[in-house]
Amino acid sequence: MIGLKIQKDIQKKKKTALLFFLLPFIFLNFHSGFSQPSFTATRIEYKGLKRTKNSIVQRELTFKSGLEILIEDTALLFKRSALNMFNTKLFNYCSYSIDSLRFDSATSHSYGIVVFHLNERWYTFPIPIFELADRNFNEWWYDRGADLRRVNVGLRFLQNNVRGRNEDLTVGFQGGFTKRMEMSYLFPYLDKAQTWGLKFSGSFSNNKDVAFRSVKNRLVFKRDEDSFGRERTSFGIQLSKRRSIYSYHFIEANYGFNRISDFIFDLNQSYFNGSKFQRSSELKYVFTKDKRNLRNFATKGYLLSFSATRIGFFKTDNFRLWALRTSASKYFTLADGILFSTKIDGEISTPDVQPYYGNRVLGFENRFARGYERYIMEGPVNFFTRNTFRVKAFSRNFSLKWMPLKQFQFMPMDVYVTAFGDAGYVKNSNVLPENTRLVNTLLVGYGLGLNFVTFYDIVFRTEFSLNRQGDSGLYFSFLSDI
Repeated sequence: MIGLKIQKDIQKKKKTALLFFLLPFIFLNFHSGFSQPSFTATRIEYKGLKRTKNSIVQRELTFKSGLEILIEDTALLFKRSALNMFNTKLFNYCSYSIDSLRFDSATSHSYGIVVFHLNERWYTFPIPIFELADRNFNEWWYDRGADLRRVNVGLRFLQNNVRGRNEDLTVGFQGGFTKRMEMSYLFPYLDKAQTWGLKFSGSFSNNKDVAFRSVKNRLVFKRDEDSFGRERTSFGIQLSKRRSIYSYHFIEANYGFNRISDFIFDLNQSYFNGSKFQRSSELKYVFTKDKRNLRNFATKGYLLSFSATRIGFFKTDNFRLWALRTSASKYFTLADGILFSTKIDGEISTPDVQPYYGNRVLGFENRFARGYERYIMEGPVNFFTRNTFRVKAFSRNFSLKWMPLKQFQFMPMDVYVTAFGDAGYVKNSNVLPENTRLVNTLLVGYGLGLNFVTFYDIVFRTEFSLNRQGDSGLYFSFLSDI
C-alpha cells in the first residue's frame, strides 16, 4: 500500500536524520549536562510541485521555519507533516530530508533546511460512468441477478486541484437505470489564513424503477412504464472551518424537491406521508477530528465524528425530522504487519413515524454489520460496531515503466488476511410485520476475508461472513470497512 511505503521511506530518512542529529548532542550533553539539544529549520522547501501552490502543503506542517524545536520531537513532527500532505490526496508519495545541516557546539543547537519531496497525482479524470444502481455489489449480484439493466452509464468529469489550490470541480451526465445530472465545486480555502472553505452542489435525477417499500428487510422495486416514476432535485451549500490541522467544522444548508408518479403513490401512500411530493429544507452541523495516519487505509490513530440535523424549516416543507449521529474509529498497529481496528456508529432521530422516503436505515452508505450486506433495517434508532484484525500477507511495489504517464508508473499492492466480528441493533416501535426479522433484535456477523490496497485510494475487499440468523455468503466491496 502506498501509505505504508511512505511510512517506510519516512522511517528510513528519519533514522538517517536522527543519526546526524543525536551523536554530537549525546556527546555534548554527556559532558555539559545542562543544554537540551534543539533544531531550527532555517528554511522549508518543497520539491516536485508543478501545479500545487506552496501554501497548500504549508498548511499541513506541524512545525514552522525559524521555530526552535527539541531534537527528540523532530522525527515525529517531520513524519506527521509528510503524512498530512499525503492525506490531502494530492500526491502519490511524500518524504523528507535534511540539507545543509550545521551544529553550534556552544548552544547545543543545530540548523538545517527541511526538504519535502512530493510526487503529484494525475488530477484530470474524464471518467466513464459504469456503476451499479443498487446499494452495493452484493445486492446486485445475489438479489437482482446481476442484471445489466440496473447499471448507470455516462460520463463524469473530475478536475482535482483546480488552480493548484486543492479545489475540486465535478460535472456528471448519467443515463441507464438512474438518469442524473450533477455539478459541484469545492473551495477548501477562501481566506488567507486557510481556515474557511465553501462548497456548492446541485443534482437532478429520475428513476422509472423505484424501491417503493421493503419486505423481509429487502427493497422491492416496481417500474412505472407510463410515467416518470420518481424525480429528485437538490441544491446545497456547505461552509467549512478548519481550525487546526486535524479538526473540521461543517455547516450545510440543503433544499430538496422530490415527487413520485400516481403509479408509485398507489403502491405506497406512505412514501411521502400521504403526498405525491416532498419538499424539505435541511440544516446540518458536522464536526470531525481526524488523527488517522492514512485516510484511505489507516493503521494508526483515530477518527471522531458528530452531526446534528434538522429537516423542515419552512411552512411549505412536508418532511420534518431531528437527527443526531456520532461515530468513533480507532486503529492499532500491534506489530509489523499486524493491525487491529474498531468502530462504533450510532444514530437517533425523531419523530418515530417517518415517511418511507426519509426513514433512517442501516444498509446504506456502508453503514451495516457485515453478514447483513443484502438487507436493510429501518428504524429511528440504530447503531453498529465493526472490529477487524488484519495480518499482512503480501506487499510489493510494481514498476510500470510502459505507462506513458509517470503518475501511473508506480503501483504498490498490499494484501491482508482479515478476521472480523460485527454487531448492530435497530429499534423501531412501528416496524411492519414483514420486516420484524432483523429489527428490534441483536445483529451479529463474523467471518474471514482478504483486503487488497493499492494507489489512488483503491481498496477491494472479499469476505466470507455468517450472521446470527443463520445466513452466510461471499461478499465483495470497494470500500474500506473502517
